Parts: sequence; C-alpha cells; structure tokens
Amino acid sequence: MGDTFFTDHWRHIEDERVARYEAMFQWRDGHSALVQGADLRPGQRVLDLGCGPGFFAAALAERVGASGSVDGVDINARFVADANDRAASTRNLHFHHVDDHRLPFEDGRFDRVIMKNVLEYVPDLAATLAEVFRVTAPGGKVHVIDSDWGFVLVEPWGPDRTRAFFEAAAPAFREPLIGRRAPAALADAGFQPAQVQISTHADQKGMGLNVLTNMAGYIKTFDAMPTAEVEAWLSEARAAVDEARFLFCLPQFLITADKSE
Repeated sequence: MGDTFFTDHWRHIEDERVARYEAMFQWRDGHSALVQGADLRPGQRVLDLGCGPGFFAAALAERVGASGSVDGVDINARFVADANDRAASTRNLHFHHVDDHRLPFEDGRFDRVIMKNVLEYVPDLAATLAEVFRVTAPGGKVHVIDSDWGFVLVEPWGPDRTRAFFEAAAPAFREPLIGRRAPAALADAGFQPAQVQISTHADQKGMGLNVLTNMAGYIKTFDAMPTAEVEAWLSEARAAVDEARFLFCLPQFLITADKSE
C-alpha cells in the first residue's frame, strides 16, 4: 500500500475526510487571484483535472458562461457523483470518473486546462502531462495551482517539528516539491516556457487544521510517529487557534504555460 498510497487515499475516502474536503474546497473570494493567470474568458472550453467535489469547477463554469463549458475529471467516484448531482441544473458543467491518467476527450478539446493541487499526487507526472498536452488546443493554456511542502509553516510547532510531522506524512505525496518542479515538467511535456507566481495566505483562524488532521491520519496509517505524540501536537495547534497563536502557511505556486499554435 505504501507504494501507491499517494493515489489510493484519493480513490477511497472515508466520510469524515469527505466532510473536511467539502469544507476546504469551497470557492472563496481569494480564489479569483489563483486563476488570474489562466486568462479565463466567456466561450472557452475548460478542463478541471482532479476536480474533487466540484466547487472549483462550478466557479470556472460561471466565468466561461453559457457559451463555454467546463468538464471536471477525478479518480474518486463519490466526488464525481456528488458533483454531478450538484451540477444537474448547470448545462455547461459535467464531471467524469477516470481510473488513471488517460482522459476521455479528443485531441485539442480544451482551450484551458486547470490543475489545482493534483500533480503532487499523480503516479506518473510525465504521462499525465502528455495527456494534458494532447487534449489542450493549439494556442491554449495550462494553469497549475499547487503546493510546495518544502515551504509549509505551522506555529506554534516551529520549523523542526513541522518538518518532522510532514516527513512522517510523506507517503501521502508522490511529489511534495511539485511547485518548484512543475515548470520544468511542463517544458518537458512540450509546453512553452512557463510563467511562475507564488501566492501566500497566512491562516490564523484554523482552516489549516483540516490539513493537519488529514496528515495525522496518514501518519497513523503508517505508524510513522507515536500516536500520542501526534495527538498532543494537534491538541496544541487547536488550542493555539483560541489563544491567537496559530499560524499556518502553505504557499501556492501558480504556473501558466502555453501550447504553441
């Protein structure tokens, strides 16, 4: 299980974690800045690769309007089913379940491909981006929004404990440093040189506790740290929110690249 856990834990998600993801993945005002580089316009055909529960794709559908369309794909069947239920009355929004990196679309289908927090988990980055290149229309854009866990900050833990915690959770990621490595990977896939920006948000209200709780679950799965120690650290982080001492920051790399005409 350890060899494929980075993917498997997205295929099979327990109810408690689904609830956390539905809270985490809601569209928020600050998300507009994350997609600015994608240059979304009415009438475009957009793919949301790794769409999760579909809230992000629904916001993209509003941006491209009735003359455009958004297709979301995900390896989690429940995400896809729930997203399609929510989108039943939205005619330009559809979700598809996939088993691997192969995409059920013809060559050059999409003007824009958005990949939000998905490339860090894919089993074969080159194969995934080759498929993305195939379905991107000439002159289209790909836009990656992804983490780089080498920059994560958690207070009141400090750098040493934060590093130890996320190293213990390492089986959850195929490529935890994808933020810094994605530009070269896109170039290798045939896209034009990427433009890179970094977006940061300092969370003091405790939303990052959802991330820490998920990571703690992975750590327990692999018995990578003593359970009592993990629980003590989480309790300290929760208490820090009430005491106004909590800070969570995970920069997002915003990477945009074009496909030649």
